[in-house]
Amino acid sequence: MPQDFARLFGRLAPVLNVRDVAAERAFYEQLGLPVIYEGPEYPDFIAFGTDTLHFGIQPATGAIDPPSVLTWQIEVTDIDAVIEVCKQAGIAFEVEQNDPAPGWSYRRLLLKTPSGYRLALEEISTPPSKS
Repeated sequence: MPQDFARLFGRLAPVLNVRDVAAERAFYEQLGLPVIYEGPEYPDFIAFGTDTLHFGIQPATGAIDPPSVLTWQIEVTDIDAVIEVCKQAGIAFEVEQNDPAPGWSYRRLLLKTPSGYRLALEEISTPPSKS
């Protein structure tokens, strides 16, 4: 397949099916993610976004088992600031230290959304160059 087809794809914008739209909305707003769409055209859908991140939530139409389906991972620019945001909002989290190779370490915050999705907020890290 020619590489030119890769340019046809833009931003990934997943939609999460959730048990409680209001609780999920409050959760993501407490993390500081702004709502970028909510309207009468799709009354049960809410989109969140920044310059680099877009996703939506909508009611699940059946039973869901989020932990077996998805770990939702979002890169963050300042993990210590996110820890403070979570503490102030009363959002429970665990800090996971990762040391995959000499000279490469980073932390992730592990949270659970109101619908049970695992959310990993990962600090920006770059593996050491292999030279």
